[in-house]
Amino acid sequence: TGPTADMWRYKYDIPAVNEAYYFWRKYGTIRTDTLPEDQFDAMWIHFFNNPLLDRFELRRGCNIIHDMDLIPEPTLVEEMFRACRRINDYPMTIRILEGIKDKLPNDPVVYKWMVQELTPIMNELGIKTPDELGLHIAPEGKGPLPY
Repeated sequence: TGPTADMWRYKYDIPAVNEAYYFWRKYGTIRTDTLPEDQFDAMWIHFFNNPLLDRFELRRGCNIIHDMDLIPEPTLVEEMFRACRRINDYPMTIRILEGIKDKLPNDPVVYKWMVQELTPIMNELGIKTPDELGLHIAPEGKGPLPY
């Protein structure tokens, strides 16, 4: 399901509706990064709290958030972790943390703050960071990782 057909009749008259239409066609959801921050977080928390969420929808939601020019709030990442746990998808939790870290290559302080904020939920769910798992350490004598 998507926005009503009545909304799309203004597609050519209102540029924001046209942009929302193409975003919906590409991602299957309406554009959310123009919402106020509290509404944005509430909408995505509601999305990840859905008990009918499956692996495909979980990955789609995480990819949409990752594609946006923002770092998600710790409360939103916490709900993403809980959704991963409900579905039993541990690798996705690691990908979420890697995505946050890769968005901030020149600012490790924000990543450390994010991990600090998420430490209680990570301990509760048994999630380790990519650094704790050794995923960003090159093998001995091999130089830096190629990726």
